[in-house]
Amino acid sequence: MIEKRITKPIFIIGCGRSGTTLLFNILKKHPFLVGTTGYPDGEDHVGWIEHGNCFISGLGSSPTIDGGHTGFHYCLHMDERDVRPEIIENMISYYYDDVLSGDRLKIVLNKCPHLSNKLRYARGIFPDAKFVHIIRDCLPVVSSWIEMMDHAQPNQVLYLPETEYPCFWVLPAPENGARGAIFAKEGRIYPGGGAAMLVDYWSLINRNIPMQLCDSPEQLLTIKYEDIITNSLETINRICEFCEIPTFLEVPLEINPNCNEKYKKHLTERQITDFLQRSHATRTLFGYL
Repeated sequence: MIEKRITKPIFIIGCGRSGTTLLFNILKKHPFLVGTTGYPDGEDHVGWIEHGNCFISGLGSSPTIDGGHTGFHYCLHMDERDVRPEIIENMISYYYDDVLSGDRLKIVLNKCPHLSNKLRYARGIFPDAKFVHIIRDCLPVVSSWIEMMDHAQPNQVLYLPETEYPCFWVLPAPENGARGAIFAKEGRIYPGGGAAMLVDYWSLINRNIPMQLCDSPEQLLTIKYEDIITNSLETINRICEFCEIPTFLEVPLEINPNCNEKYKKHLTERQITDFLQRSHATRTLFGYL
């Protein structure tokens, strides 16, 4: 009987709207890697919920198809204490059979930002995992969330719990004006609490990622979305070297160099000033001054 084994799976992590999909689409072109095919756009919500016993709250691709939501309404922090032998067995079988189709020479590439507050849990299942943290500057991320929630996800609101390792909970939007007024008074709900809550989410997720892996920094690589845009091949090859796979000869996707400029049409000058101040410590930590 062939032993099922998963070696050095790669996890793309980071807060939502940071370029995880862009990076995933580039790396899954690598001949050594096999990307997950979860819903939506390869984001492996269902795999981790069904086989990994994870509490993930994800946004779907279309309000008309799935109500704009997939998974649970809450996204909870998990660590190595939550890992059980049957979960390890289930995840190895899932990756080996469903993702790799039994090809022992290939490596799993998993895109799931909702693992960003569960890194020690994922490492407890896959001890030799590689984590690639993509960070994008605060204002474009906040602007992208505003655009998505205000136009693409009218049936959902975002809640940021007050806990050590938070991630967004996705909750049904209130049905009528009276309930909407109550939601509007809650500072930890978007859109009621305003876009400042999105800034706090950006800061918390990105600061917490290296904290979770502080005892194994060799398993974590942080790269900037902006470096993929301006210095694509060098940045992607840096990731390949970290993941111990051959480097690319050229970047296999066309990259839009102007995506970060879109935020200017969603944010006022006052908001830009306030948000830069609110995120100053985290932007300093990651070299965004």
